[in-house]
Amino acid sequence: MTDRSPPAPDGPGPEPLRKALLAAGVFGFGFSGLIDVLVLHHVLQLHHLLSNVYDPATLSGLRVNILADGLFSVGMLIVAGVGAGLVWRAERRSVAPLPTRPLVGSAVIGLGAFDLFDVVVNHTILDLHSATDGPGYYDPHWAVVSLLIIGAGAYVYRTGLARTRGGTEER
Repeated sequence: MTDRSPPAPDGPGPEPLRKALLAAGVFGFGFSGLIDVLVLHHVLQLHHLLSNVYDPATLSGLRVNILADGLFSVGMLIVAGVGAGLVWRAERRSVAPLPTRPLVGSAVIGLGAFDLFDVVVNHTILDLHSATDGPGYYDPHWAVVSLLIIGAGAYVYRTGLARTRGGTEER
């Protein structure tokens, strides 16, 4: 008896790949938020989430800022977890392995998107905090670095898609 099932397609298919790429971006966004709060808020103590609203030099202000940092950490952990879960789900539903480079590129784009969101919304529009406690001298630099990160992610994404379409994607 011969197997009459159709041959497996060359790639994962457009729908699982599209969902996985979006999910990887969500993961990168949440991961960047976690790195931001852990490194800049807690380890280096350059600022806190609400340091322009509640003065962290006072005990009550520091308590509010640490609580806000903690809640923000939990939120970003949830965002990163949802993104990772959606990538895993897309991989499980795909008929072929998802290409690595486009997924990594999407995650890096998400990482840069969080940084750009942070500087535009949190630093500039809402004035919750600056890159360092005090005037926002480094905010324009933070925006440029964020755009460079997004550009690097777009490059990895595009070259990964080109390799995938050309059949040379390596896992």
